[in-house]
Amino acid sequence: MNKRLYRSREQRILGGVCGGIAEYFNVDVTWVRLICLVTAIFGGGGLLFYLIAWIIIPENPYQTWKAVDKTNEVLGWGLIILGLLILLPKLFSFVNLKMMWAVVLIGFGIWMLLKKE
Repeated sequence: MNKRLYRSREQRILGGVCGGIAEYFNVDVTWVRLICLVTAIFGGGGLLFYLIAWIIIPENPYQTWKAVDKTNEVLGWGLIILGLLILLPKLFSFVNLKMMWAVVLIGFGIWMLLKKE
């Protein structure tokens, strides 16, 4: 049986790229999303990869659409956190941005491991 890479219709927040990669490699989609987020934050390569993959990888024709009701909430919180991280060093000169990123990533990782499905 030939295994094909598709964008997921069931495990999607934006385009289903991370969900499709997780389904292809049979791993938890959370880890794929976390890796994509970290690579997007540090250098922007993850964002470029995601956009190219969104264009190139076809949607899975064997899956039906599932509505993701938390998409706006996740994106909203992400934008708020990103905005705060950009704004804090400008408001408070004693805030170390590199230390802040480390704390945010650790906190996000703990939250991902402890959240209940």
